[in-house]
Parts: sequence; C-alpha cells; structure tokens
Amino acid sequence: MFHESLRVLLLLLIAAGGAYAVFSLFCVQRFFASQRPSSWEAGYPPVSILKPVKGADHQSGQNLASFIVQDYPEYEVLLGFADENDEGLPAARQVESESPRVKVVINRKCLGVNPKVSNLYALLEMARYPLLLISDSDIRVTPGYLREIVADYLSGENVGVVTSLKRITSAQSLGALLESLTIAADLVSSVLVARRLEGITFGFGSSLLLSRQALEEIGGFSAVADYLAEDYQIGNRLWKKGYRNILSSYVIENVIGKMSISDYVLHQLRWARTYRACRPKGFLGYGITHILPFSLLLLLLQGTGEISLSLLAASLALRWSLLLSLYKNGMCPRGWLRSTLLLPIKDLFSFGIWIWSFFGSTVLWRGTYYSIIRGGLLKKVGE
Repeated sequence: MFHESLRVLLLLLIAAGGAYAVFSLFCVQRFFASQRPSSWEAGYPPVSILKPVKGADHQSGQNLASFIVQDYPEYEVLLGFADENDEGLPAARQVESESPRVKVVINRKCLGVNPKVSNLYALLEMARYPLLLISDSDIRVTPGYLREIVADYLSGENVGVVTSLKRITSAQSLGALLESLTIAADLVSSVLVARRLEGITFGFGSSLLLSRQALEEIGGFSAVADYLAEDYQIGNRLWKKGYRNILSSYVIENVIGKMSISDYVLHQLRWARTYRACRPKGFLGYGITHILPFSLLLLLLQGTGEISLSLLAASLALRWSLLLSLYKNGMCPRGWLRSTLLLPIKDLFSFGIWIWSFFGSTVLWRGTYYSIIRGGLLKKVGE
C-alpha cells in the first residue's frame, strides 16, 4: 500500500514539475524574444553608484574598473569598506587613483545586524545624487550598462527598482560550474516565471537602481538593516507601496572564478533558507521543480520499466532544453555547453539542499553564522 501511494505521489510530482518546466521554458523564450534595450532621448540624470565591498573578489580590480568607463554623462562610484585593513582595499585604491569619479569610503558604523546594509548606509551619506545604483563588488558590466538600465527606469511609470538577471562567465572550478548551472537552470527560470505570474516583487543586490526618495518612503536602509536579503526587502517593500519593479533586458556578469564544492553548498543553503524565511509557501511549492530527482526516485522504486525510463528521459530533455534556450539567448558563454553534462549532479545537489533547508535556520555568511527568523530577520548565532 505504501509502495503504491509513494509511486502515485511521485507521478503527480513529476507531472506538476513537468508542467512547470514547460511553462518556464515558455517564459524564458518570451522574455528574450520581447526584450529590447530601452531608449531614452531626453537627458539622463546623474547617478550615485554604491558598491559595498568586503574582501578581495576574483579579478576585483577589473570588476570595479568596469564601472568607471560607463558611457554616461554624469555619475559617481562610491566604494564602501568597514575595515581599513580589508583585503579588497588595495584594488579599490587603485581604481580610485584612475578616476576622479571614484571615492573610497571607510566607515565602521553599525546600523543593524546586516553589515552590508551598514556599509550601504555610510555610502548613502556620501552620495550626491538622487538616483542610486546598488551593485555588489563581484559584478562586471560593459560601458553601455548604466545608460541602458537608467533608460529602463525613465521609460516606465511609477518605477520602484530596476534590477537585472545575471550570468557567470568565468567559472574556473567544479563548484563554480555548479553555481553557474544553478543560476541558469533554477534562478533565471524561476524569476521569469514569477515575472509572468505576479510581476517583479523583489530586487537583486547585484544590480538595483532606485531613487533616494523611494528608498526613504520605505524607511531607508534602517528599515532593512536587520534582514539578510536586503535587496529582496527593498524591492518587495516598494512593490507593496504600489511601485512597479522592472526586470531589465541587460544581463550582468557575476565574476566568481573559483568556488569549492563546500562553498557552493553553503551558498545555496543560505539562499534556500532565506527564500524559505521570506516566502515559505513559494519555497514549498518550489519543490515541484525537482523533476529529475523525482524521476530517479521513481526509477529506483519500480525499476527500469517503460514508464519510469520514459519519464526520466522526458525530465532530462526538459531540463537540457531550458539550458539550450538560455545559451541561445546569450545567458551562457561559449564552451559552457560542456558543463551542462553536470546538470543531473547539480539537480541532485539542489534537491538535497532543498530538503536540508527545512532542518534548521542557521547560515554562514561572510565568515559569520546567523540564524534567519521568519520573514527574513537576521540574528547572530550566540547572541
């Protein structure tokens, strides 16, 4: 009886996951087919770029330098540090010496539990312009980036934030390849499905453009200082205020370089537990996306029959079709297709992390352990 009930459950999960996979493939194709770079003929307002930095990222100098060669009339780049002995400071000082637009800011002020928000708060105090761009330090962009996302902002009405999808183009280890596959096969598709069903109700800290006025309307950085996913909180609070968030057609580059398997697992576990805390129902429903592990479980349960083998083949075909669609639309670099052979391994990792995320709320972030409370609130372990 239990054997048959489990079989039926797996079949239902595979059917639901298959439907989601087909719909996500549709959303990906529609997004890239309909998206064109926004154009704006009037003047472009000046922008303050806020980049909180901690540690030395892979090719951090080149990443930061990509923001000082923007084809844009007026902007400033503020690089924030909380420690004057930070390993990333030499690269930042070098970039500062190369452009009068750049200013390094060192401030140890603590606004809340999230140290990144404290860093951003210090940068905001130094910012001169009313339009703000928040961007992580491991991001690299082309010279047309700022002009394009500001055009997105100006072309819309009542815009809260403009945010962007990201891709990894410099994966130099197995962990980084798994991270790249996760972003492509899971994150991008889930974002585009959410965009289709409910709109963009969140933001990504890798690229988040908004006005100082809108930020103040939701209480400023002080309101999100005790949350881990401050980018999600900012975008979500603006959406709840009636603003419309925009997902730009511009795709940014996330420069990772090398990442160990353990770093990959811990990063994904942090993301999963944050997602579960912020959107518990959505995260539970996200479980149906794991069609490949469910198909493998069905195969183990009932053997190599026609149905189980056919469902496994269909699951693989759907997953690879999604990756091929993303590759075709420029979301993945040349030579990346070889790494798609790791997709079954990645999917098993993702399924295991999804299960693991329900057993606890502790995450490791920037060398410190935190507990994530319901709603996304952050608390240092031991306090």
